[in-house]
Amino acid sequence: MDATIQIKLRNDDSLPFFGPGTAELLELIAETGSVRHASERMALSYSKAWKMIRGIEEATGKEAVTRVQGGRGGGRAELTEAGKSLLCAFRAIERDMRMHLEAIKGDYLGKAL
Repeated sequence: MDATIQIKLRNDDSLPFFGPGTAELLELIAETGSVRHASERMALSYSKAWKMIRGIEEATGKEAVTRVQGGRGGGRAELTEAGKSLLCAFRAIERDMRMHLEAIKGDYLGKAL
């Protein structure tokens, strides 16, 4: 049996606003420069992607993604410093939790396996 852990950040109302899917969305926005392309790669609707982004922004009070409207070359989107910082912190929490889980899972699960 392989134990896994999934982290989700919640706001004061206990509503989740950031988890693995949101992290993936922000990573893909950073990679592609587009909310539309990021959402397509995740098989997620464009409106759902923006709902996730607005959820981050409402929970943190900070803009996570900036966008420039299209023109001749098309629009683009990029992570703000706050968006990058939140993504980096989330991935660090995930990494540390996995490391700690690996170190202690035998203490708790060893007898059950």
